[in-house]
Amino acid sequence: MILELREKKGKKTEVFADGAFYCRCYPKDLKELGFATDSVGQQAECSSENLLYVEKTLFLPRAKRRALLLLEKKEYTEAELKRKLVTDGYPERTVDAVLLYVTELHYVNDRAFAERYALYLLPKCSERELLQKMYLKGFDKELMKEAVATAKETYRFEHEQSENGESPELSAIRAFLRKKGYRPESCDKEKRKKFVAALYRKGFSFSNIKEVMGEFGAEEDMQDY
Repeated sequence: MILELREKKGKKTEVFADGAFYCRCYPKDLKELGFATDSVGQQAECSSENLLYVEKTLFLPRAKRRALLLLEKKEYTEAELKRKLVTDGYPERTVDAVLLYVTELHYVNDRAFAERYALYLLPKCSERELLQKMYLKGFDKELMKEAVATAKETYRFEHEQSENGESPELSAIRAFLRKKGYRPESCDKEKRKKFVAALYRKGFSFSNIKEVMGEFGAEEDMQDY
C-alpha cells in the first residue's frame, strides 16, 4: 500500500492511502507509517499488516481516550461522536472500533438518549421542530418516531393526574410565548398576528395556537385563522 502526505492541517498532516484519504497524523506518528519526514508530497510503502498494527497500538488507544473525554462533558449520539472522531482525523476502522467499544459499555445509547431528549423537548417545541432537532443530532429516523411516541406516552402518564394537565404542544406554545415576552395587555392585533405566524412556522397547529391565544383574550384576532 502506497501512503502519501498531502495537505497540513494545523499540527497534523493528511495521509492518503492508494489515493484515498486515510487519516491525519502528528509528525511523530508518521515514522510509524514509514515516513522519514513530514514533508508534503512524500510517499512511503506500508503493508496492510503494519497499518493494522499502527491502528491498534497507536490510533485506537488515543481515539478511545478522546471519545471518553468528549463523553465526560456531554451526551452524544453515535453519529455525533463519529463526526467528532472523523473530524479529528482518525482512520475509519479506528472510529468504528471506538464506537463499538463505547456502545458495548453503554456510554453511548441512542435509544435511551432519544427518549430522554424527546421527553425534554416535547413541551418546549412543536413535534415537527422536535423531529428536526433530533435529525440534526444524528438519530435514526425510525428511532426518532419511536422515541417521540414513547415520550408522548410518558408525558401523558406524568400529567394525567394533574388538574391542569394538557397536551405537550399546548405547553410548548405557552413556553414559547413566555420566552418571547408575550404580554396580551400591551400587544395589539398586528403584533398578535406576528406571534401566531411565528408559532405556525415552528410547526404548531392553528387549532392549538387558537386555543392558547384565545385564553389570552385574542379571540377576535384569531377569527381569520
